[in-house]
Amino acid sequence: MAKLAVWLPVLTTGALGVAIGLRKLDSPLSDDREKKLRKLLDRYREQLLPNAERLAELEKEFQAQLRAGLAKSVAVDGKHMMMLPTFVTRLPDGTETGECFALDLGGTNFRVMYVRLGAGKGEVAECDVEEVTLPQEVYTGPGDKLFDFLASTLKNFIDRHTATRAAETAAATGAHEAALPDPVVGFCFSFAVEQSGIASGKLLEWTKNFTCPGVVGNDPVALLSAALQRAGRPCRVAALLNDTVGVLAAQRYLDSDTEVGVILGTGTNACYVEKLSALSKWRAPAGSGASGRTAVNSEWGAFFSPALPRCLEDLAVDAASFNPGKYLFEKLLAGMHLGEIARRMLLTIAREVPGLFVASPKDAEAAAHAAASTEPGPVPPPKPLPSKLLTPGSLPTASLAAIAEDGSWQLLATRGRLSRELGCHWPSKRAADVAKEVCTLVARRSAVLAAMALLAMLRHTGWAAEQPPRPVTIAFDGGVYEKFGAYRKMIQDATCVLEQLPKFPPCPVPTLLLAHLLLATTTPLLPQDALAEQLGDQAAELAPLIRHTLSHDGSALGAAVLAAAAVAEADAPHPSALDAAAALAGAAKAMAAAAAAPAAAAAAKAMAAAQAAMAHVPAAVQGHGHGPAPAPSAPATGPSGLPSYPSVPK
Repeated sequence: MAKLAVWLPVLTTGALGVAIGLRKLDSPLSDDREKKLRKLLDRYREQLLPNAERLAELEKEFQAQLRAGLAKSVAVDGKHMMMLPTFVTRLPDGTETGECFALDLGGTNFRVMYVRLGAGKGEVAECDVEEVTLPQEVYTGPGDKLFDFLASTLKNFIDRHTATRAAETAAATGAHEAALPDPVVGFCFSFAVEQSGIASGKLLEWTKNFTCPGVVGNDPVALLSAALQRAGRPCRVAALLNDTVGVLAAQRYLDSDTEVGVILGTGTNACYVEKLSALSKWRAPAGSGASGRTAVNSEWGAFFSPALPRCLEDLAVDAASFNPGKYLFEKLLAGMHLGEIARRMLLTIAREVPGLFVASPKDAEAAAHAAASTEPGPVPPPKPLPSKLLTPGSLPTASLAAIAEDGSWQLLATRGRLSRELGCHWPSKRAADVAKEVCTLVARRSAVLAAMALLAMLRHTGWAAEQPPRPVTIAFDGGVYEKFGAYRKMIQDATCVLEQLPKFPPCPVPTLLLAHLLLATTTPLLPQDALAEQLGDQAAELAPLIRHTLSHDGSALGAAVLAAAAVAEADAPHPSALDAAAALAGAAKAMAAAAAAPAAAAAAKAMAAAQAAMAHVPAAVQGHGHGPAPAPSAPATGPSGLPSYPSVPK
C-alpha cells in the first residue's frame, strides 16, 4: 500500500500530462476560424452532393444522350456517350467450353490469362492470371513498341502453358513433337473502339494517359497480330472487346441475370444488354442476333451535363489533365482523379483556415528563407503550408480510401498519413476529421453519380416495367470498387435511396439502415418527398432485386469466354450447309427408292420426290460452288423396261 501511495501521484501526474499533451494537439481553432471551416465544408457538401432536382435533371440528360447515341453516330469529342456496338450478338449463357488465352489492356497495368472452360454450366475448370506493369515510356512511346511489349509478354506466358500441353499430347500420341494449333486469344482493349466485327475495329481516341502515336484510327487486333508474328508466336485473335463488355460476359457466363457490366478503377465505363431493335444505327450481320439482344459499350465517361455537381477543384483537375474539357463524368468517378480532387480541396481549406494543416519545421524554415530573400511588404507573408500538400499527385486514391475508412482511435491512422504523405506537422484530430470528411465527400459523389447512371440504364431498358419483376445483376470490376469497401456500400446505399419510397421498406434491413445513416449524417441525397418519383409505385419491390457483385478479373475472363464462343460459332457448320446436307440425303434416299421400285408409275413417283428434294439443295452446294447443277434427267430404260439408275452410294 505504501508503494502504491508513492506511485499513485506519479502515475496520475503522468496521465494528466499525456491528456494535456493530447488536448494541446487537438486544441480547437479559434471561433472565427472554426466558423469559416464549417462554412467551407457546408459549401463543398452542397456542391458535391446533388439534390433530387439535380439528379432528376442528370438522369433525363443521361437517357437523352443514351438514346441519341443508339440512333446515330456521335462526334468523338469526349462530351457525348458514343454507345458503340460490340458485335456481340451471342451473349454467354454458361454453356461455352474450350481453352484459350486473354490479353487485358485497360490501364498502366495489364493482365494475361489462361482459362479452360469446363463442360459444366458456368464451370471454370482452370485459370491462371499474370499482371504486368507497363513502363511509362511504353504507354507514351511509339505504338509498335507498345504492341511489341504486349506480344512479348503474351508469348512468354503462352509458351509456359503450351510446353506442358505439347509434352502431354506427345506422350499420348507417341509422337516426338506434337503440333498444336495456334492459340486462341481474346483481346480486351479498354479504350474507345469503333468495331467493324467481333475481332476487328479501330481506335477512336486514347485516354488514361496513353499517347502512343500510330494507333488511333488503326485496328488493335491487326497491330497485336502483327506484333505476335514478329515475336514468333502467331495466334488466332478471335474477339476484340472493351473491359466492360468483358465483365458483362464473364458474369453472364456465371449468372444469366447479369444485365450491366461496370468498371470503376483507374477509369470508368459501363456496358449493358440492349434490344437489337433499339440500336437503330447498326444492323447485325446476317444470321446473327437470334436472341434479339446485344451488348452496347456506352463509353459513359464522356457523358457531360451542366448539371454535373462540380467545384472549383474539379475544374482545376480537368485543366491540368492531358485531355481538358473531355471525359468530365469520368473525372468525377474514376480512381485516377479522386485522390487529386481531395488534395486540392484540402489545400484550399489549408489556405482559408491557417493553422489547421501545419507545415513541418523544415518546410517552415524553407518558407522563411524564401520570404527573407524578398523585399518585405506591408502585409506579413502567410503561414507556410506543407510542401507535399502543394504537390500534385501526393494523395493517391488508395490513401483517400484508407482515410475514408479509418476507424482508428482518435483517427491516428489518418493523422499518420497526413504527416507522411502530405507533410503535415503533428496533425490534430480536427485536421484528421476534416481530411476524412473531404475524402468521404469525394468518394460519395462518385458513388451517387454511378448509381444514378446505372438506374437510368435499367429504366431505359424497360426493366422497371417488366411483369413480374425479375432479379437483375450488375457486375463490377476495377480497383476502386474491389479495394474500397466503403465505396461499395456507398453505391448500394445510393441505389437504395434513389429507389426507395417513404411509406414502404424498400431494402433489406441492413441496407436500409445504412441508407438512413447516410441520410442522417450528411446533406440528404434526395428529399423524402421526391423519392417516390424515382421508380414509381414499384420501387418497394424493385430495389431488393438489384444485386451488385464483384467480378474479379472479369474483363480478362470475359475476353476468354467471348473468344471461345466466337471460335465455336465460326468453326460450326453454317445452317445453310446443314440444310444442304439434309436435302442431299433426302434426294439420295428418293433415288434409291426409285431404283428399287417394281413399276414405272412407282418409279415416276419416286423420281418426282427426288427432284423435289433436290430443289431444296442450295445451288452452290449442287454445283460444288460453281453455279447450279442440272436437275436429274429422265433415267434410261433397262432391259426389263424399268428405269436404270446409277448406283447410289450408301
